Amino acid sequence: MAVPPPWASLTAAQKRTRTLDVADELFARQGIDVPMPVLARAIGAGVGSIYRQVGTKDDVIAALVIARATTLRARFLATLDDPDPWDALRQATHETVDDCIADALSQTAWDEAAFAHESVRSARAGATDALAQMVDRVRATGVLGDDASHEDLRLLFCSLRELAGIGPEGAHRLAELVLRGMRGVAPTS
Repeated sequence: MAVPPPWASLTAAQKRTRTLDVADELFARQGIDVPMPVLARAIGAGVGSIYRQVGTKDDVIAALVIARATTLRARFLATLDDPDPWDALRQATHETVDDCIADALSQTAWDEAAFAHESVRSARAGATDALAQMVDRVRATGVLGDDASHEDLRLLFCSLRELAGIGPEGAHRLAELVLRGMRGVAPTS
């Protein structure tokens, strides 16, 4: 593994990028309770440098949640071009399930960051709007049950952030149950 360049040799943009990249990896693996001195050591900088480049720990977390919401928005909007709307929705759902169960940051910070930052609320609203567009496109094909909604998937994703301990197999099984319910398909034996 290459040794990263010294902090002092980086531009302000590079310092911000390094901070967010390291924080993303550290928080995703260990959760948001990682103390700032631990983050600073992992970055190779002082705590004060983080404050100057990105802001407080809450600001770092907000930036990471915004990045996740932006990724979700792009994922859901990409389904709008797929020739098979149902398969695209199903695939995007399972990709998001993987994110929910593997990412301690998403599990702990998704809601908390939204309370403190308007920019997080706005990014999350963009992801929710894209989710609704994805579901509406499938609805237009006549595949969904009458009461199916994008809220069904939001409930799934929120639940998985709380139930990450069920593991990948259980999480994907739960996703399939929700998708069957949305589609109005009885489980097969």
